[in-house]
Amino acid sequence: MIILPIISPKGGEGKSTHSANLSGFLADAGLHVLLIDADYSQPTSSCIFTLSHEAPAGLYELLMQTAGLNQPDQIISRSAIKNLDIIISNDPDELLPTAMLHAPDGRLRLKNILQHPLFSQYDIIIIDSKGATGIMTELVVLSATHSVLGIIKPILPDVREFLRGTLRMLTRLRSFENYGIQLPFIQILANGIEGTNLDRDTLNELADIIEQQRYDTSALGGRRVYQLLQTRIDLLDIYKLGHVRAQPVHRLEYKTTRKSPAAAQTMHSLACELFPEWTAKFDAVLAKQPTGDAQ
Repeated sequence: MIILPIISPKGGEGKSTHSANLSGFLADAGLHVLLIDADYSQPTSSCIFTLSHEAPAGLYELLMQTAGLNQPDQIISRSAIKNLDIIISNDPDELLPTAMLHAPDGRLRLKNILQHPLFSQYDIIIIDSKGATGIMTELVVLSATHSVLGIIKPILPDVREFLRGTLRMLTRLRSFENYGIQLPFIQILANGIEGTNLDRDTLNELADIIEQQRYDTSALGGRRVYQLLQTRIDLLDIYKLGHVRAQPVHRLEYKTTRKSPAAAQTMHSLACELFPEWTAKFDAVLAKQPTGDAQ
């Protein structure tokens, strides 16, 4: 089982949209996927797809441990997309941050919960997080099995905020290495690219920062922390249409006449970069071109 948290420096970077899009693509590839919407106060990813079964409980009960995991239908919702289950976000009063901050195992609670046999049925667990720093982001990051996906727009202040914020967070979490927990690697996905000279300059600057390791990791033992993914997502209306149609975006566009790649090609590239071991399954999605009409 792979657990992939998705983070961003602030709201509006496209994190929830692409958490859902990636989950939908992986599900159409035949993988059993669980999407956890851990944006506790402003849920988006758990609202994009139609639910065939909406569980009465969600993230709040999962983390407060008030729902029995031996009754999965009480906490796991099923989407209308085959192979894709969802744990909805349901903490509008923002009670979870305070509760997790004061719990002795707060930062490790999600990681420990996901070791329950219930979750072993999933090939991949995608965790959407709140666009902010703090304990809720930290407990999501600590649940990663290998890497974290960070989504940013090509805006230089956002890029710098992301690098500074994640470095501070990993430095705070380094003490957990004493318990045998390996801090995750951060893969960065550039989203909302308009193709302007300014966007290109920003992405070139980001690439140089990462390649030349122009960031201070002395508090982390000098390790390399970031990788910039080759896949990039353009600012296109097709990604908004996915919300309107309640469909993962690859189902809506397999071919295009514009210069930018079709949405299905982009999601295929992203999935292959993140999970190269399943490339053959992802190739099959492009060959079969599921649309969801028969779901």
